[in-house]
Parts: sequence; structure tokens; C-alpha cells
Amino acid sequence: MNIRSLSDEELVKQAQDGIVSGFEALVRRYHPRCMRLALGILNNREEAEEAVQDAFIRVHANIDSFRGDAKFSTWLYKILYNLCYTRLRKKKTFVDISVVEDRYEDRLLNSAGCAADMKILEDKDIIEKVAEALLELSERYKTVMHLYYIEDFTVEKIARIMKISRNSVKVRLYRGRALLRDIVVKRYGEEIIK
Repeated sequence: MNIRSLSDEELVKQAQDGIVSGFEALVRRYHPRCMRLALGILNNREEAEEAVQDAFIRVHANIDSFRGDAKFSTWLYKILYNLCYTRLRKKKTFVDISVVEDRYEDRLLNSAGCAADMKILEDKDIIEKVAEALLELSERYKTVMHLYYIEDFTVEKIARIMKISRNSVKVRLYRGRALLRDIVVKRYGEEIIK
């Protein structure tokens, strides 16, 4: 049987049974998404790599305690999210505007919901200005917007990962977009928004 065709549940069961290839397959399957999530929170590649590595180490150490009440991916992302925020609290990291610009340019600003809400032009100069303004948002709004627009997580999944209610996620998305729009308008004027 091809290990790639196995479900997360089957791979978790293999890992719990001590079959190394099961855990390795989970790492290969989720490493890219975990890196995107960690980069979205930490804005530093080295820090993100360490957080992802720590998350997989923690998952491996606790795989036997995973009961399957939630999806494996939700459990993994919750562990990673907590590790990333622990790192942020311990050390305020420098945020490189080019990293944020690259990450948010394609998905956040061009996503149907956000583009319709803010009516942003697809102009490179405006994208840079919005990416800069995004840095001014508090972590609570920036993270929810990243998980929703960049990672394509559902409101329910974000709620489980962040341990907040679905309504809180919706409110943070709404307020985050509104705050971002206000920052852009205040800095650059109404002409940036059509």
C-alpha cells in the first residue's frame, strides 16, 4: 500500500504503533503548511523553522495521547500556534516588510472577500502600502487574517486553533479588515480606496 494514499488517521495509528514511516509521512504532509503558519506569525524564517521543528518533536513525544477527538491537523496547528506565540512573548522579533509583502500580496489583497470589502487596487505601490499598514495591526487581528486569507482555514478551524469562539474569529476578521482600511486611509488618503 502506498503510504501517500493513507489518511491522517491511518498514519497517526501507525505512528502510535511505533511505525516510523507513518510519522515521517505526517511530517512530509504537513511541514509546508506549518512553515507558512509559523512564518505568518513569527515573520522570521529561522524562528519559524525552529518552531515547526519543536512542534513536530512535541507531536512525536505526545502522539500516544492523541485520541482523535479533533482532526490531526487541528491538533498539530494548535501546538504550533502555541509555540509560535510563546516565542513572540519571549522575544519581540523584527518584522521585515518584504517578507510580509510577498506573503500577503497574492492571497490577502486579491482574495475576493478582502478585495471586495476594501476595494484595493492591484497596484504594486498600493500593495506595499497595505502590507506596511498590516504590520500595525495587533497580533490578534493579524493572526486571524493570516490564518483565514493566507492559509485558507475555516472560521471553525481558526477558533479551535486559537481557542476562541467562532464569533470571536468573525469579529476579529471584520475588525481587522476595518482597522487595516482605516490605517491605509489615514496614511494615504481616500484616493487609495475606490
